[in-house]
Amino acid sequence: MPRLEFSHRHIYSGHEQGISLPIILRSGDERADLVAKIDTGATNCLFDRQQGEALDLDIENGHRKVFGTATGWVEAFGHIVQIEFVGMHVESMVYFFADERIRKNLLGRTGWLDRVRFGLVDHDQSLFLAPYDYQSE
Repeated sequence: MPRLEFSHRHIYSGHEQGISLPIILRSGDERADLVAKIDTGATNCLFDRQQGEALDLDIENGHRKVFGTATGWVEAFGHIVQIEFVGMHVESMVYFFADERIRKNLLGRTGWLDRVRFGLVDHDQSLFLAPYDYQSE
């Protein structure tokens, strides 16, 4: 029987839309504390522009990428940052929306989900996480 082991458990609220995770974004000495939604349908991690500005990033100086959404196309710019969550951290290229009116923070597949071991028991509002290469002792 296959078995997965995890190093961390996070209880999320069952009263809000989606599954949220408190995270910290870091770039150099700067940090931004926020709550992001886990979005397994999002190709990349996307954050609102304010978060990138809090990290003192020159947003438009990043890697430009256009994302298709249900309502049209949005432009974002990629920067390498560190994402901290439940005592773990990963370094990733994440994207910040060009449009300051877009107020979403999403943890997507590339840059987050591909770097962790992820388990979910929604009935118990339990999120289980570990580094991808986690070995229990």
